[in-house]
Amino acid sequence: MPVHVRRLILQAPILGLVPALAGACGVSIRDTSNSGGALRSAASDPWSGLAGEGASRIQAIVPATDLAVGPNRFSVGLLHFPQAATEPQRLPDADLRLRFFFPIDPAPVARGTEVTARYRWVDAKGKGIYVAPVNFDRSGMWGVEVTGTVSGASIGPARTRFPVKPKPDTPAIGADAPRSRNLVARDVADIRQIDSGIVPNDMHDLTIADAIALGRPTVVVFATPGFCATQTCAPMVAEMQSLKRHVGDAASFVHVEIYKDPKNRVPYETVVEWGLTSEPWVFLLDRHGKVAEKFEGPAPRDEVEEALRRLL
Repeated sequence: MPVHVRRLILQAPILGLVPALAGACGVSIRDTSNSGGALRSAASDPWSGLAGEGASRIQAIVPATDLAVGPNRFSVGLLHFPQAATEPQRLPDADLRLRFFFPIDPAPVARGTEVTARYRWVDAKGKGIYVAPVNFDRSGMWGVEVTGTVSGASIGPARTRFPVKPKPDTPAIGADAPRSRNLVARDVADIRQIDSGIVPNDMHDLTIADAIALGRPTVVVFATPGFCATQTCAPMVAEMQSLKRHVGDAASFVHVEIYKDPKNRVPYETVVEWGLTSEPWVFLLDRHGKVAEKFEGPAPRDEVEEALRRLL
């Protein structure tokens, strides 16, 4: 990893894993209820994510579903409550800073140093999240404090909690990627069986196993353009198609549709094999088939391309 890309290393005492909180970047594969929108009281819960009053009120939410010990693409969704709005809105363009705590009870203990988060979005700016590379060294229930400025006005501090697992459910960075035999175009009579997009993409020629065997970096996109509740999947697929055209044969690209039975929300075996419980996801594999980077939720082409260039 280049010197200019530094991950925040957070030191903390060992604590057992705590059950995951609700909230995801995309629709949950195992539970399609929208549980991330309920607002809790900042007075009754100092880690509710809420801060401010009236038009200055904000809420910080951690949408990532698979944070674990080791390197992570940590994400924060920031909502605000503009005057006359009937529901909270995403707050983009903030200069956002994150500070982490562990443990958070009975008294929060600050860990590591403050880190800057960058706003990332695809298609619609109002659907983005703030992300930062963070390396957690212990599992348990962590807290993050969000502060910053937007248009010269101060934000926060807003504090919210999130769980860190001992090991991720998805393939870990540095681990061998599953050599999956996902369905490809030659396996089906109709490409729409494995691509729910309005216009099917051209990333269905290789299985993941075949792509790894070619000995070049691989981009694996897990997304369901036709059934994505957050409407993030189709734009993500389009971003990766654009990247594919740009890098040509220097890397392999594989799209895996999420549901083999969309009506009953039954995922394909490859989705289960990779441990996904939300979507969309993008994984970057190096020339040896090891996971080099992974992105949950919106990840624009430039973010993924920057990581991919380090593998070419």
